[in-house]
Amino acid sequence: MAPLALLALAPAASAAVGGATPDATPEVTELRCPAGDGGAACPRGEVLRLSGEHLRETRTVVFLGGKGAKDDRRATPTTASPRRVLVLVPKGAKSGPVRVISAVAGPSRPGPKLKVMPASRVTPASSVDGATGVFPVTGKYDFGTETNTFGGGRGHEGQDILAKCGLPVVSALSGEIQHVAFQSAAGNYVVVQADDGTSQAYMHLREPSTWKKGQPVRAGEQLGVVGSTGRSTACHLHFELWTAPGWYLGGEPIDPLPSLKAWAARTTKG
Repeated sequence: MAPLALLALAPAASAAVGGATPDATPEVTELRCPAGDGGAACPRGEVLRLSGEHLRETRTVVFLGGKGAKDDRRATPTTASPRRVLVLVPKGAKSGPVRVISAVAGPSRPGPKLKVMPASRVTPASSVDGATGVFPVTGKYDFGTETNTFGGGRGHEGQDILAKCGLPVVSALSGEIQHVAFQSAAGNYVVVQADDGTSQAYMHLREPSTWKKGQPVRAGEQLGVVGSTGRSTACHLHFELWTAPGWYLGGEPIDPLPSLKAWAARTTKG
């Protein structure tokens, strides 16, 4: 089974998405922190997710703190998309509203209030922790040989999960659809970005996925079915894990096998 050459998969930059004008005023409507149990409370140094509208051109996130600008803290986002921004809560940030500054449209109104917590009070969460995910193939599978593993063959950047064509492929982690496309090596593929900025890639799907970029997805929701599209010689799912800020956004591929084994054990027990 030929490994993938993934450098060709880097997504091309696009302009406006969904018909939105690039100079529309940004708006922050919701804050979420995976390390703070998913609410609007986040330790310093952890990933904070801002949701809203017209956020693609965000260049700065401002943590407003209390009254006046003396305790304001600024941070550069790790990821910005039309409806989501990921940023690390900076050292010295205080509890208070959060706003963003667009490179083309200026600042947003102050958004929801964030409760900033000391880093020592919460154990950091990780999307690649086996306790938080589900196995991505529903049905009988095999991990194959060394050729199918991370680093096998010509620099394989993921793990092949050998399975019968047509078996459901589900999202291992909750997050947002980052890419849905076809590529000559990967075939039909989907990339999901988790709430902490890490990504999972699902490749060789039999048919194009019906999911759309930007849609939220929960762990266990079906993305497609096992196939053999693209550069593939047998039915299988090629699965990748990337560190934050994500797939071809500055992250790095890591060996997904330990997480896959942990998810398999957890799913079986469940």
